Amino acid sequence: MMRKLVAATACLVVGSSCVTPGEPKPATSSAAEQAFEEDPSTFGIDSERWSMIIDRSHEGLNLVEVRSDHDRDARTDWLLRTDRALKEDALRLVLLRNRLLAMGLLNKQDAQAIDWPQWMFEPPSSEETPDTLEARLNWVSGEAEKLTEIGCEIGRKKSDEPLFCSVE
Repeated sequence: MMRKLVAATACLVVGSSCVTPGEPKPATSSAAEQAFEEDPSTFGIDSERWSMIIDRSHEGLNLVEVRSDHDRDARTDWLLRTDRALKEDALRLVLLRNRLLAMGLLNKQDAQAIDWPQWMFEPPSSEETPDTLEARLNWVSGEAEKLTEIGCEIGRKKSDEPLFCSVE
């Protein structure tokens, strides 16, 4: 949030117009609007196509043996693995939130109340301290408990399995 504010202020000070990557430039959306009016499915199909390609890319990576870094000690390895996992968890929560919204199982106000931390967008690092990782784990746990309970409750009822989301 602070970075966006600083960037917006810098744009105002310099006197230039700044555009967020992936966002249209002002007054240039008429071609996109016309294409959407002609065939509303185009954007949806193209965006879903990328979802499938990204998934297939992950599947391709699963076919490669993981390169081990013999120079990395166990502490460094665990710090990196933990940071990576927490960042992936946070990003998966965004996907879960989006799905819950699309299904009408989460209202927009509750979804907007989530304060997504900037660290989730940073590359994984072994430089984080255990205290930092614990704080991040606490954030993920708190948000995950709220969002996952919706699907877990449905799963318990539909499957008649009381331990539907149990991973112990």
